[in-house]
Amino acid sequence: GGGSTGGGSAATPAKPETSTKPDGTKVETTTKPDGSSVTESKTPDGSTGTVKTDKNGQTTAETKLSAKALEDAKKNGEAVKAPVEVEASRNSSTAPTVSIELPKGAGETKVEIPVSNVKPGTVAVIVHPDGTEEIVKSSLPTENGIRLTVDGSATVKIVDNSKPFADTQNHWARDEVSFVAARELFNGIGNNLFGVSGEMTRGMVNTVLARLAGANTEGGAKWYDKGTEWAVQRGISDGTNPTAPVTREQLAAMLYRFAGAPAVSGALNFNDANAVSEYARSALLWATQNGILNGVGGNLAAPAALAERAQVAAMLARYLRSAG
Repeated sequence: GGGSTGGGSAATPAKPETSTKPDGTKVETTTKPDGSSVTESKTPDGSTGTVKTDKNGQTTAETKLSAKALEDAKKNGEAVKAPVEVEASRNSSTAPTVSIELPKGAGETKVEIPVSNVKPGTVAVIVHPDGTEEIVKSSLPTENGIRLTVDGSATVKIVDNSKPFADTQNHWARDEVSFVAARELFNGIGNNLFGVSGEMTRGMVNTVLARLAGANTEGGAKWYDKGTEWAVQRGISDGTNPTAPVTREQLAAMLYRFAGAPAVSGALNFNDANAVSEYARSALLWATQNGILNGVGGNLAAPAALAERAQVAAMLARYLRSAG
């Protein structure tokens, strides 16, 4: 609008709109004539959230989570829901920024940030104190947002990092591929293709797991050297035959060791259970019990069959979801 109104009276301030959500959260939104807005939320358990959007649509949010909210969430085995909702954007420079503050001494806590347009390719990107940014590979899309583990306080951006590969559009593993590619655990093979049915080498799996753990896999005489070296040091792989294609049971064994080889009990109920190598039995049991590996039909584990890239992507996505 134009300047001051006649007679020196101030322009009418924007009147806040208030509402109460079903869970009892009180929300107050004030929108200014230039289109900018501020939304303040307070939950019944004392968490607060503020979302500010400027006239250009740039959003910054901050949330303080209460000790009671943390206590209740941990008791129910759930993530603490931050009372701020944002919309992910394709570009990190325009993405909404969310500052999360936990009570002192809270330690590692699972937090869910509501995202209005969440997809399998939506990621949280942590903004380090020095300004550098890093994708939180373990950030998980939920039905209504993105879930991640924070320690103390953190500032994150919410980015839609989906990679629309031409060969995954109608593929059964489309969402899983989008999930792992957005977290930059896998790259495409060029020409806008993921290479769904291509084989996966042992060196590739070593590299993907190393990336997942946050290791730097750049450098090395061969592209898979650093990842393989990392996997050998951690007892995930023996480092042999990095260019050989990985079998389903080898893949299960590598993921199982990556997960810390948790104790399992029970028997393999596949018709071809006797074809499973001794070293991979616990791993396959763990992978099937956690929904990471499914049979190939006819109740077969097909342990020696080669794992295609799409299958590896799906197993990795399922592993991250089960671990998260």
